[in-house]
Amino acid sequence: MNDKQFMTIFLGVMGVLTIIFFVIFFIAQMIVPEKKASDEFTNNAVVSRIEPIGKLNYAGSNDTLVNVDKSITNSVRELRCDESAENKIHLVKMLNEGNQGAMIFEPAFIKINTCDSITFEMTDAGHNAVTVAAPNDSIPFDTEYKPSTTVQFDTNGLYLYKCTPHAMMAMAGLIQVSDANNKEAMKAEIDKFESNVMMQPVKTRMSDIFNKHIK
Repeated sequence: MNDKQFMTIFLGVMGVLTIIFFVIFFIAQMIVPEKKASDEFTNNAVVSRIEPIGKLNYAGSNDTLVNVDKSITNSVRELRCDESAENKIHLVKMLNEGNQGAMIFEPAFIKINTCDSITFEMTDAGHNAVTVAAPNDSIPFDTEYKPSTTVQFDTNGLYLYKCTPHAMMAMAGLIQVSDANNKEAMKAEIDKFESNVMMQPVKTRMSDIFNKHIK
């Protein structure tokens, strides 16, 4: 075989390989969008499964007590508090381990005056505080896993809140703002919350707190 024949064969092989490369490339381009669409569908399905469920507690509701969706912001309406008044700020810590057990708000029950505020401090990482049930016309809250969030309460009554990832471990708290005018409705909401608690030793934690402090 002389050099001319070798070059002819070599160039022919390279041409065939080039054609094969482009064919594979175009086939890959056709497949990738379908895979992306499939991935997007899968991701949307996952999001829809972990998305919280509930109803918005909004100004003007006719319900005495309603469940609150996590997606609601704190800007439902303006606060009805006098900014010049000397209202107190209380502290609630979010703990992995506290004096009353594991996965707990400390204190788990707190009584404050109207227009007082509570600073929710994420002492241990991975916790939030989000409204589960509250008085009619109150403003729902969600600390959104921030290190520290201060919430002011301008509506009297009882508030039940939880840590979203640890609710099944009974990580919840109860706030009384001045009076307990919605205690019957709150007791029903606590029973509903505890029906989803998986850890038997702490299943009645919130009922015990309610019975101890709410008269």
